[in-house]
Amino acid sequence: MAKDKDLYSILGLNDSCSDQEIRDAYSRLSELYAEGTPERENVERAYRILGNMDSRAVYDITGKTTRKTAKRRTHSNSGKIEKVRYALNTLFLACAAVTTVLFILQWCGAGTAPFYWACGISIVIKLTEYILRLF
Repeated sequence: MAKDKDLYSILGLNDSCSDQEIRDAYSRLSELYAEGTPERENVERAYRILGNMDSRAVYDITGKTTRKTAKRRTHSNSGKIEKVRYALNTLFLACAAVTTVLFILQWCGAGTAPFYWACGISIVIKLTEYILRLF
């Protein structure tokens, strides 16, 4: 394969050439070399990179033909954390239902202490679930 630093020279061009010059050089050289030869593969690779405006801009700036993507970190215990988050969400929904019932009872004139306890527990459960999202 061609080295990253000589794509323009493969096509016989300089780095200030136009898109039309790149297309013309590719057409001329692809007819010159037989299908499947290393020279033809180098010409096709150079055209594939220089013929695309975005990849050509990356090549001109960095001198590289590929972008390296960062690998995502994987956690060995991510399945366990997901199970805990699911359990906390289920518990939160149950607390939300209890809070709703206690709110209705408070609105009807019953005591207020159970309602505040239910609200506090729901908030603590939801905050714990949000903290687990960080892991």
